[in-house]
Amino acid sequence: MSRQLTAIIVDDEPLAREGLMLRLNGDTRFDVIAQCPSAFHALQVIEEFQPDIAFVDIEMPGLSGLELAEQLSKNTTPVPKVVFVTAFKEFALNAFEFQAFDYLLKPFSDDRLASCLSNLVDSFFASDVVLQHLKLDELLSRKTGNSIDGFIHNLEVSSGGSMSELQRTVSMKSGSEWIRVKLDDISWIEAAGDYMCVHTLEGTHIIRKTLKQFELELDTNLFPRVNRSAMINMSKLTRLTPNSNGEYIAKLTSGDSVKVSRKYKFKLEELRKSEGFSD
Repeated sequence: MSRQLTAIIVDDEPLAREGLMLRLNGDTRFDVIAQCPSAFHALQVIEEFQPDIAFVDIEMPGLSGLELAEQLSKNTTPVPKVVFVTAFKEFALNAFEFQAFDYLLKPFSDDRLASCLSNLVDSFFASDVVLQHLKLDELLSRKTGNSIDGFIHNLEVSSGGSMSELQRTVSMKSGSEWIRVKLDDISWIEAAGDYMCVHTLEGTHIIRKTLKQFELELDTNLFPRVNRSAMINMSKLTRLTPNSNGEYIAKLTSGDSVKVSRKYKFKLEELRKSEGFSD
């Protein structure tokens, strides 16, 4: 991993804390930021520093390790992965009810600890990859109108063109040919049986694709769905006119009118307000 994982040790026995501290200090992937002599102290440390991992003894005076885990499981803020470190195997079932990451039974070998630490690293690495993917997808969509999937698809089918040009286009297969259409040229997209009609400034392209595929490839804040079979380009929206049945009609710069069903009108209203459209 590119970062150290922060950890705390929660145990009422000083020798037990020091022993685990020494073993963890030998692994550069981990940084032990606090030793807590009680679960109450651990709650304060977790709230303040939000460590990645808590190594927790179970039998402690006052608040037990299981009770600490129970309180953490009800918390809405980020909580650490809990590894129970105890001499009592009978608590294992209860521990995993609170989604414990692991259960180290004292005395445990160096190999057993190493296995636990490797699993922790793998788990955080997988989580970090997912978060980075989501962040990149959000940034790419906001900057270019294309999702990661759509951008990758454009790269796969493109035979040339600059990077900035690819960012502002979407690729589609029309008949036997792949075409690249500028996002800003698209007014709206509608389903027509097994095909999609992509209405642009130059005319309508008939595409063998699904609306769901377009939703995966395009930023749905820029191209929101407005009814079961259509999505519009928000930058082409000029007016929203309410109908008597509680629906809207979206008026586009192309002169087209697209029905906005009640199921989707609330999302469109939010987008409209964020873009500064007036009633």
